[in-house]
Amino acid sequence: MSCSTLIGVTASGGAYAVRWLHWGGDPAQVLPQLRRIWQHTFDRRTLATGEALLRHDWLTLDYPRHPARGNGQRPVPGVGVTAGLQDGIRRGRVDDPIDGYLEWMYLIDVATDTVVVYEATCHGRWLRHSRHLLDPDSGGHWLDPDSDARVLGCGGYRTHGHRWHACRLWLPDARTGLDAEICLAPHLSTATVLRFSDATAGAITAATAPTTVQAGRQVPWLRLAGPQFDLVMPGSHGERPYRLRRDADGLLLLDVPVPGWSWQLLSAQVTRR
Repeated sequence: MSCSTLIGVTASGGAYAVRWLHWGGDPAQVLPQLRRIWQHTFDRRTLATGEALLRHDWLTLDYPRHPARGNGQRPVPGVGVTAGLQDGIRRGRVDDPIDGYLEWMYLIDVATDTVVVYEATCHGRWLRHSRHLLDPDSGGHWLDPDSDARVLGCGGYRTHGHRWHACRLWLPDARTGLDAEICLAPHLSTATVLRFSDATAGAITAATAPTTVQAGRQVPWLRLAGPQFDLVMPGSHGERPYRLRRDADGLLLLDVPVPGWSWQLLSAQVTRR
């Protein structure tokens, strides 16, 4: 019988991005399938594994033992069989109430090559069940997240090359850069993650606030929302505010690309857009 399951990747601050897996199950069933995909299909490349899982809703990961049977189902060699109906990526946080009837959630942590398993409670909440190494030779042992000195916010670990570097954040037509820090290690959704203080956020807000002269311009801007800051990305369907989160140090995290904004690494004087 089917076991309502979500499968996807972790993001910083307890966030996640997942897809539906119809024929899911408990860790004894799903972990061997994920390890097979990670090791044999993607040659132990965790980022590629996570990206592939997020491309579709899935009927099963047990392919070719359960081949596609029409109705929109399609085999993806080395991964699984797609579901006939596609609902798109679901995003949320592990402390959010569970929407609908679900039993298990498997989140791949790209930074540590692990899978974090959550089990749904009778109260409609996610309860962390276990963490497992993707390496099939590990014997299934889980990794203590504190042992790798997590860089809070970006979601990475120092032993995997994640660390904060001083940089300057440059806005379009700016005469000077703003103080910030950047993590240059690979992340799932973007190549870089920046963080900065409220003082820098205030300077960005003042510099990017729309004026009557700029009315109708499709440019991003930052606005103050109480004690928080929203990044507003104008689009064809109106403004789309994105609330900046804070890390454990209280700094604001910018983990989405913003057109026109660039950064300059202080130590090597390298500029990226």
